[in-house]
Amino acid sequence: MKRTVTRAIGTVRLIAVLILSAGGVTVISLGIAIMIGCDALPELPEGLEGRWDPPVLEQVLPVTEDTVGLRFNRPVEAVRLRFDPEIEVREIRWAQEMLLVSGADPLGVGREYWLDAVVEDEHGNTASVLINFYGPNPDLPRVLINELVVRGSGNNPDFAELRVFEDGNLGGMTLYNGSPGRWTTRKVFPEMTVESGDYIIVHFRPENIPEEVDETEDKTDSGGLRSHPEAWDLWVWEGTGLPTTSGGLTLTEFPDGPVMDAILYSERTYDSTCPRHGFGTVAQLQIFKDVVARGGWKIAGDFVVPDDGVDPSDSTATRSINRDRVATDSDTKADWHIVPTRGATPGTENSEEVYEP
Repeated sequence: MKRTVTRAIGTVRLIAVLILSAGGVTVISLGIAIMIGCDALPELPEGLEGRWDPPVLEQVLPVTEDTVGLRFNRPVEAVRLRFDPEIEVREIRWAQEMLLVSGADPLGVGREYWLDAVVEDEHGNTASVLINFYGPNPDLPRVLINELVVRGSGNNPDFAELRVFEDGNLGGMTLYNGSPGRWTTRKVFPEMTVESGDYIIVHFRPENIPEEVDETEDKTDSGGLRSHPEAWDLWVWEGTGLPTTSGGLTLTEFPDGPVMDAILYSERTYDSTCPRHGFGTVAQLQIFKDVVARGGWKIAGDFVVPDDGVDPSDSTATRSINRDRVATDSDTKADWHIVPTRGATPGTENSEEVYEP
């Protein structure tokens, strides 16, 4: 993407490349290139009259069932739009402080799309963006994280269980191992219809065997460790497990979307002498901060400390971390307890028993 000024003595170009990833917009390169001829260099202040910085993409989000919005830092017009899979564009307009692109047909529920676009502002500055987004889901039900194992074993690997409270469609819903701003693995849910009372088991440490399949129509389709014939089994194919000492799970409406639920956990305690407040790594602190900032978790003090999370120290491969059966959701560690040995119940109702050391 470039804006060019041509003079007898040479050319000045401002070049920038931006890519929108799960964590936001990344500037790949930004610089000024000067191609000179036989004469002296141009007087840059005169040659750079007006605004020369390229438009910056700040956010992409579904607006309606057939419209996606691209929020730039200033008004722009579309020079080129290419979608994969292909979308027949019905209308392009600047409104609501966004470039709104409407298709002739509704976007697929939770379906991933890629957009390769070139836009231009009123000064002639252009920006090229390559972004992915997901079709909106108007039928997303209420779902909570219900049970998890973070210290799994060979025969009882790590998992997170979700509980569904309304009929609906899960397409595009996303479960992060971490937070939207700092994650290791995640599961973007396929389009699938669920009913109130359903359980979903997200397996974070698969064996990657043929029997492990995402169940979207039949709860008995999948085999694999800790799969359940009466629950929906989904697999994080690149997963190697959940952090054992400190981490979090964050459920969002779509990738990097509003938080539906979260759990933070840590076996560490606050240390006033530690710049990380007692967290073992910067990543652990960032996950806690990100989830709290997004409204997914409440803390006791003025700043985040490890003690704000659930303590997983007593949990094992069969002593899971459970929410109570009435689904208390205060977004604090008070919602959770650890069950006795062999008390884990992936795919069925949680145990109300509490582990006593």
